Amino acid sequence: MTNMNAHQRGGKSGLIAALIVANLLMLAMGIITIPPNLGVSEEKKSSAPRTEQSAPVTPASEKAIVRASSAEESTPIGTVEPEAETRWVDTSTPTDAPAAAPEDNPSTQERPDLGDFLWYTEDMQYNSIPTDANIIDNLGSLTGGWKGLILYDPDNKFDSNAMEFLNIDIAGTEEDLSLTLDWYLIFWSDEEKSFDESDMEDSVFNGEWENGGLWASGAGTIRLTQFYEQNGKQYAVGTMDTPDGTPALVALVRP
Repeated sequence: MTNMNAHQRGGKSGLIAALIVANLLMLAMGIITIPPNLGVSEEKKSSAPRTEQSAPVTPASEKAIVRASSAEESTPIGTVEPEAETRWVDTSTPTDAPAAAPEDNPSTQERPDLGDFLWYTEDMQYNSIPTDANIIDNLGSLTGGWKGLILYDPDNKFDSNAMEFLNIDIAGTEEDLSLTLDWYLIFWSDEEKSFDESDMEDSVFNGEWENGGLWASGAGTIRLTQFYEQNGKQYAVGTMDTPDGTPALVALVRP
């Protein structure tokens, strides 16, 4: 009996010892396996994208490139920087444009008035060309537009005294020149009234350059016998043979 009890106590002691050993083994195994599991868990947690890391991190050098690229892309297509801008100037002359007068040609299309001819009505009508004037003796310097005055019946012998203002254009060559008369207005002294003639059709006189002057015929004949320059202006004086025989004087000035 004693041996049996002793045997049973020995068996219990062995079982307890086995359980302790088993628990120790399980504890040891747990210690060994926990760190790898924790590492895997941390990796899984860190692999989950966070909001602030969802965009790729760009190095500083690459950021500079990105900013430069963005600046270039923000400039509208076709925009040229001011310092690099190229301006193209159209220097061609339209085919239907009239030929330009030389730079030293004082041609004018401005309408005349009495103030433009005081030099004539108060002086040259009764006197000769000023001594300090420069005579112009070539047609090339006289082509283009002029302000004109025709003084009809200057001594009022025929009760037809009048002052007619117009523009005259001289064109052509010495052998074949033309005067285009663009009528403007006429003042009749006996009526003390002026009449607008700007709606009248232009008149064209044709002629030649001779002996430092010119003549041209149309509805009458104009003879411009003297051309000269003084103080930056050009002048011309002459006469007109009218169809009805009324004497007339002609004066031109420009600009």
